[in-house]
Amino acid sequence: MVSQIRSVLVIMLLTAPLAWNQERSLSIADPPQQVTGATISAARLGVPRKARELYEKARKTFLKHADIEAQEKLHQALHLDAAFPEALTLLGYIQLQRNQLESAEQNLRAAVRSDPTYGNAYLVLSHLYNMQGRFDDAIEQAQRANALMPGGWIIPYEMCVSFIKKHQYATALNLSDAALHTNPGTLLLVAKAHALVGLDRYPEAIVELRDYLQRQPAGGGSQDAHDLLSRIQKAPQQGTQ
Repeated sequence: MVSQIRSVLVIMLLTAPLAWNQERSLSIADPPQQVTGATISAARLGVPRKARELYEKARKTFLKHADIEAQEKLHQALHLDAAFPEALTLLGYIQLQRNQLESAEQNLRAAVRSDPTYGNAYLVLSHLYNMQGRFDDAIEQAQRANALMPGGWIIPYEMCVSFIKKHQYATALNLSDAALHTNPGTLLLVAKAHALVGLDRYPEAIVELRDYLQRQPAGGGSQDAHDLLSRIQKAPQQGTQ
């Protein structure tokens, strides 16, 4: 389940409005989820112009899948401002993709120390901890992200991953149900199906998986949905097809 949201994390990191182009307090609307009442900290507003320019070049380079070149530009930006939260977070994400997990954690933790109001850093840190199997830590970071960026689906999804991996299926089911009220048709349907399977509620899981595949036949969770659906249907004594 964990790898399915990476493309969404990329969108959030690369399309989020830059702090120095905004007022101190505003509402931000990104394609993956709604972020309201975001507060821009002094750490983000005070980034030197040259560091900002290098960061924007790194974002564009990363979009072209030139990870190494993007990392070089981010390191140059951080040489000018070692506490640059956006640069630390994007660098941490790139390192996460390249399986440099220790370095990724160091940079992401530096980002939240620099700016405790930067929700994206907590979100990527939660994703990293889920990858490492540190599910309690992942939940803690996701809760911090949610306090700063409420209302979307990606943070509840990360939390569902954690609870499912901890075999706390009822908690994951309740969380996915609540978030689906405002985020229908998202990957939360697949998370809900996993929770239902964990509770041996196979017919209901099939309904959720088919709903997701009908809404998003080529969505980020479509392969997982097909795999789980096949697993349910092939299992003995699971009833409804």
